[in-house]
Amino acid sequence: MSSNRQQTTKTIVVEDFQNTQNKWTTLNDPVMGGQSYSNLTIENGVAKFTGKCAIVPSLQAPGFITMETGSGFLAKPSKFPDISSCTAFQFELKTNTEFKGYRFSFGKAKAKGGRFAYGYKTPLIFGEDLPPVGEYGLVEIPFDRFSDKWDDATGNIEVECKEDPTYCPTSKWLSKMETMSFWGEGVEGMVDLEVKSIKAVGCNMEASEISVGQSMIISNSHTIQSNPFYMAALILLAASGCIVCGCCFLLLRCLRSSNTDRKNKKIHYDSIDCATDDELDYEDLP
Repeated sequence: MSSNRQQTTKTIVVEDFQNTQNKWTTLNDPVMGGQSYSNLTIENGVAKFTGKCAIVPSLQAPGFITMETGSGFLAKPSKFPDISSCTAFQFELKTNTEFKGYRFSFGKAKAKGGRFAYGYKTPLIFGEDLPPVGEYGLVEIPFDRFSDKWDDATGNIEVECKEDPTYCPTSKWLSKMETMSFWGEGVEGMVDLEVKSIKAVGCNMEASEISVGQSMIISNSHTIQSNPFYMAALILLAASGCIVCGCCFLLLRCLRSSNTDRKNKKIHYDSIDCATDDELDYEDLP
């Protein structure tokens, strides 16, 4: 870091695994018979993400595994500081394998025309970005390396932020990221990544370092909009609710109609009894 940056900008801690503030979990390729697997342990200030990115038999292509926080539907929104005044992410990490499919993503932005892909993603290039195998190092990735226009089958960027600014990270998602993930994707092989911290560098000196979370309602609405599986599930749930309500309404109408018929019949029978009694009284007269 240059002396000029030290004088005019600051570094903001996004996540420190010595004192983790968010819940991190793993997710593997869940569809079409995916055979990838992963594991995550956080101890002694290190998040250790291991597993295998395996071939999906039905696709004959590698699947994915992720170490993530904040992406689950109905999950408690993760908290992050506003880094919209910063210029880059900085990771302190090491890889213990020569895996070439590491990636990092954040946010729930969805490019127009996208299917399953959402969020801003960038590759962590082995031999360029990442330190030598088995050694910790600082990896700095400028925000303009991220794009939300990427292939959901391979994880590869389709349109770079520098090529088209409409796919660049926006202040909206840099200020409230909601979710972030480390990926093993698009390359078959063993994943073994250790992460100590995630920071943002080049930040305005006046920028707040306090982590804040999006509201549950807004966060879940973003999740539904970004993921077609959740959207389909919501539609199915709404349709089921309508069917149940419709059945209950019809049942209630039938019960009310049945009760009304019973009351009408009772009135009819009572009137007949009254008429019969009157006739009997009339005939008994001298």
